[in-house]
Amino acid sequence: MRRGCLWLVASAVLVATGCATTGARKVSTSEEPAVPPNAARVDSLALLLAEVERRGEPVAEAVEAEVLDMFGESDLDELKAETPTWDIPITMNQSVKRWLEYFQGDGRANFAVYLERAGRYEPMMRAVFRDAGLPEDLVYVSLIESGFSPSAYSRARAVGLWQFIASTGRLYGLEVSYWVDERRDPILATKAAAAHLKDLHDEFGSWYLAAAAYNGGASRVRRGISRSGSDDFWTLADRRLLRRETRNYVPKLIAAALIAKQPAHYGFFEVQAEAPLAYDLVQVPDATSLDVVADACGVSVAELAELNPQLLRGVSPPGQRYTLRAPAGSGHRFAMNFAKVAPNQRVTWVQHVVRRGDTLSEIASAYGVSVSAIQAANQGVEPRRLRPGQRLVVPRAGKLPSYTATTQARPSKPVQVEAKRPDGPYITYRVQGGDSLWAIARKYEVTARDLMLWNGLSTSRIYPGDEVRIYVAAND
Repeated sequence: MRRGCLWLVASAVLVATGCATTGARKVSTSEEPAVPPNAARVDSLALLLAEVERRGEPVAEAVEAEVLDMFGESDLDELKAETPTWDIPITMNQSVKRWLEYFQGDGRANFAVYLERAGRYEPMMRAVFRDAGLPEDLVYVSLIESGFSPSAYSRARAVGLWQFIASTGRLYGLEVSYWVDERRDPILATKAAAAHLKDLHDEFGSWYLAAAAYNGGASRVRRGISRSGSDDFWTLADRRLLRRETRNYVPKLIAAALIAKQPAHYGFFEVQAEAPLAYDLVQVPDATSLDVVADACGVSVAELAELNPQLLRGVSPPGQRYTLRAPAGSGHRFAMNFAKVAPNQRVTWVQHVVRRGDTLSEIASAYGVSVSAIQAANQGVEPRRLRPGQRLVVPRAGKLPSYTATTQARPSKPVQVEAKRPDGPYITYRVQGGDSLWAIARKYEVTARDLMLWNGLSTSRIYPGDEVRIYVAAND
């Protein structure tokens, strides 16, 4: 009766790991949680499988006979089906055990949160890696990089689920700009991570070394291989040819993969996984505010922003139509409602270019908004460190930041400069609420700089009621 022997040997690493950590399980509550029905049976089976691994295949038939005698053939098949497998190498050593103990101890609360977030992003990530022909369990790189958080930000300025720095993100096709940071985009960043990990594996031929290079840089791994004459991660780690963080990275990844595949076995009984990422795709014109889209979808701005964390200014980028993710089921409602929104109501912000001497309070006063509204729309802006030429998004209406719109009298006009007007016919356009100089220029197929020159404007600021001269002959 040898048909189960190979499965027994292949499963030994998993269950032996379970045996090694069973005694270390702890829970934060005063009472032990209920033990799953099969937990004791799995641990008993683990002892037998560990014996198979220790003594080799000559005893496999006897061990399997004992297993069948204990559990019966149908129960054994059930246990086989319940036993997880991994498609990345799983090694058990003291370094891995230390991380297992940490995740079950001091790191328990955070790890439980990561397991909950995994429900939202893991199915999508596995599909991306599967389509790329890569091991699906590479999803756990994201777990140890960011805890499955698109908003994660490190001291090294690495961002997103996969913790790309800007240069590496751009190398793999991610846009990192004033308006958009696709390192925060769950799907695009996962595709970039898959491409990056594939390149590293193609170079080093080892998933352990690929993971080490993902963390510490390929050049450092190359130097370690050159100095040691070995391409074995554990050898490089033992000889301290990698940074401490990188030496810990692979054991940490293995421990995370072990627990994430069998959380209850390691004492994580109460994990409530989030619902998988689901959405509709909707297309919007350039420079469309999220609050306008949210209204059309019948959802909150927070829901829309959570699905589109790559948008840094609460508005789709200028100069292009843009595809947004909307909560599942809201796409049809958006199509019906957005068509009724007037074009000049689709943008509820203007862009202000800071001049020498500008202060945040003066800018807020000029546009009739609060300082806190400008700060909410420009993450990280420091009121005392404004720089000439710095661009600020200024909310003019809508509900994107939390502020109260006011209808103050228009402030004094900005400094005028000499207008440079060409000869020829022109039209006069009266500025409406929500208009921007850039949007008007695009509508009439001229440039914002042309409009500033023709109208003697020193900044791009315009206000409802302004009259803007547009020379139509300039387009001929």
